[in-house]
Order: sequence, then structure tokens, then C-alpha cells
Amino acid sequence: MEIANESELEKLLNKKGIEYLDAIFTDLCGYVRGKRFPLNEASKIFKDGFQLPYSVFYLDALGGVTNNLELGWADGDPDGLFFPITNTIKKVPWNDNTLQILVSMCDEDKKPSILDPRNMLASILKKFDAINLKPVVAFELEFYLLDKNKDNLGKPLPATGVDKTNVYGMRELDIFKKLLEDINENCKIQNIPASTFTSEFAPTQYEINLSHTSDLLKAADDASLLRRIIHETTLKHGYEATFMAKPFLEQTGSGMHIHMSMYDDKDNNLFSSDDKLGSDLLKHAIAGMQSTLYDSFPIFIPNRNGFRRIKPDQFVPVNKSWGYNNRTVALRIPSGKDDARRIEHRVASADANAYLTLASILAGVLNGINNKLQPTHFIEYGTNAGIQTQADPEIPTSLENSLIRFENSKILKEYFGENYLKLYASVKRGEENLYNSTFIPKEEYDYYL
Repeated sequence: MEIANESELEKLLNKKGIEYLDAIFTDLCGYVRGKRFPLNEASKIFKDGFQLPYSVFYLDALGGVTNNLELGWADGDPDGLFFPITNTIKKVPWNDNTLQILVSMCDEDKKPSILDPRNMLASILKKFDAINLKPVVAFELEFYLLDKNKDNLGKPLPATGVDKTNVYGMRELDIFKKLLEDINENCKIQNIPASTFTSEFAPTQYEINLSHTSDLLKAADDASLLRRIIHETTLKHGYEATFMAKPFLEQTGSGMHIHMSMYDDKDNNLFSSDDKLGSDLLKHAIAGMQSTLYDSFPIFIPNRNGFRRIKPDQFVPVNKSWGYNNRTVALRIPSGKDDARRIEHRVASADANAYLTLASILAGVLNGINNKLQPTHFIEYGTNAGIQTQADPEIPTSLENSLIRFENSKILKEYFGENYLKLYASVKRGEENLYNSTFIPKEEYDYYL
């Protein structure tokens, strides 16, 4: 991690009306957290950092400490040090008097703490440097716009104005034209490369694509910050946004698709080939992604709601399949120019942690390339061969089921470390246990009373 210099802040200190600096990071569950500093105190974090407990990286979805490893309580909840990251200071469009900067956690010796998902991704990226490969990625994020008002059972409602599915519909973009324009403008202000907007397969479901980049830390930064921009901008317009994987049972779910190609130091795309299925290196990468696909489910599908999305006939993968120009598979090779050959990973939920998701995918890619693995579960072009109706018997079908496999993954232990797998699993189990002990759903009374 390159620690930001105080001069980066000084360039913006003469901006009229700026009173605060938000120092922000993304936690294990993908939520943006941080501290707000009065501007006259902000300079000290560039020199000395600031303290927050390590437990900020084992909070559950509600912000509580629920792990069963006695971390955050029995260990005295010790502090780590946060330092600002260079070239990440930006204006906050929805707070005119505020700047923001990304920060990352270090241990007392100022070495990056592996608890920070951003640092975990950085550690895996170094392994690509060692073999002279340069991954290039692009994120795609789906989300729903919701009314602030709920139905009589307290459940969410699609934003008023769109009442039917019209995928790629232009009217559906025009209805929320000003909101989407403001999202785009706020992305420009924060230097986030939002490219296209599309109406998706359900009323008020939309997708925003980010441009491809070889700076994978920034790619994950941008994906995380894009979600924050969408949330905050939507609230300003009187609506809510959700990246929940399956907010409506009868409608399509929301995913986070990641496109990846691989380059050498001369900027040649090493996935390119005369064959539309790509090079041998691409096939090794596909096989590697397959080798960790199910092991990584707790990261790709981080909560019980996400498993409602993994269903047949929903354009959501239910197996390890791969193929050319086929949206029913888990790992798609899109059509297009050969020099743009890439893999689209279609498994992760929209609410997954962008850093850990990318780290998991890259761990698989490295395993495939280093061991020259060969892919399986190929689907011929122009068919789905029953792939959407025949779920793989091995696919995890619940969070607990997936956590057992995750904790015991030999490949993920190699890249994440056994202790991190245990920590992540413990946080998710604690979250699930809290959920189960909090209330009885109304539907349970309808069925069993």
C-alpha cells in the first residue's frame, strides 16, 4: 500500500466550504465504514494514521461482533492503524462540505493487515507480478430501485413508475433519467469509470458497467464506491437502492459479473487465439476458476438470501459450466474481437464484497495457470444442453453447506491462509445464528401453527 502524502490534502484545502474529511474503507461484508475528521485535524492521519479496532473487519451484516473465535471480546478488542491510500482523495457529491479518502489497515509495524479485504486482494495480485502476468478486469453491478414506502407486511416495493419487465427498455431509463444522470455525474466527480446503463429483467432493476482496467485494486475500489454512490444518490431522489441478491422471489436476482482478460508486459492479450474459445492460457484460467468455484461460494454468495438467486432457468449458473457466447453458463467467453477475448464470471451476488470476490477468482486463475489445469463442463455454442434445468449435485445449496466446504478448501488456504477462512466462516455463522434466534417469520406460522 502506498500511503498518501499530506500534499494531496493541501491541494484541496483552499476549496471553499470544505469542512470535513471522511476516511473510509470496506469491511468483510462489503459495507463502507470509516471516520469523519474536521478538516483542521485531518492532516494528522497522513503522518500518524488513526486507530480503530481490528474488529471492524469481523463485523456481521448488522455491524455486530458475532464470531465464535472470541475475537473482539476476549482479546480486549485491540486497535490497528489506518493510513490514507495515495490518489484516492475525492469530493463527496452528496455532502458539499466533505471530502473523502480511502484508508487501509496496518499492524503496529505499519505492514498491511491481512484482515483488510483490500490488502488480501493486494497480496494475491503480487503473485501475478511474480509470473509476469497482468490481469485486466471490469465489474458489472445490478441493483433495484425501491420506494421508501413498504407494503402492509413491511416488504419492499419496486420504485413507482415501472410496473412491468422490459429488458433493455429505453422508456425504463427515461422514467428515472434525472436519477441515473446524477449517478453518472457523481461517478465523474469521484473518477469512477461508469460506462453503460441498462434496464434489466425485472421492473426497476438496472445494471451499470465499469470500464476495464489493469489496476485491479482501483477496480475493486470503484465497485465498492459505485454502490455507495448509487445508494446516496437514490436517497437524494426520494427512493432507495438495493444490491440484495433476491429482493423479490418472483423476479430475477441481482448479480456482480466480472470480466477478465490477461496481458503480458507488452500489452498483448494472452487469452487471444484464432480459436473463438481462446488460448491455452484462457482454458487454464477457466479450469482454475472451476477448481475454486464452489469453495468460494460463501464469498460469492455471502448470505442466505443469495442462495434464493441460484435457481435453474434464471440466467444464473447452477453448475461449473463454461462456453462461448452463452449466458446460461457460469464462465462465459463473450463474442467479439479476438484481441478482446475474455472470461465473464457470472456467479457472484451483487452484494458480495468486491475485493474478496476478485481475490477468490484470481486465486482460482493462479491455481489453473500454475498447474495447467484443463476445463470441464463445456457447453456447445447455440445450446444449453439442459444446463439451466440440471443443477450440479455438488453445488452448495445453503450458507452452512458452503461454509464447511470453504473452511476445508486446500486451494483457498494456500492463498487466503487458514486463519482468514476460519474468521470469515465464523463471522458468517454468527450472523446466521443471530438471524435464526431473532424472530420467527410470519410464513412459518402460516405453515406450522
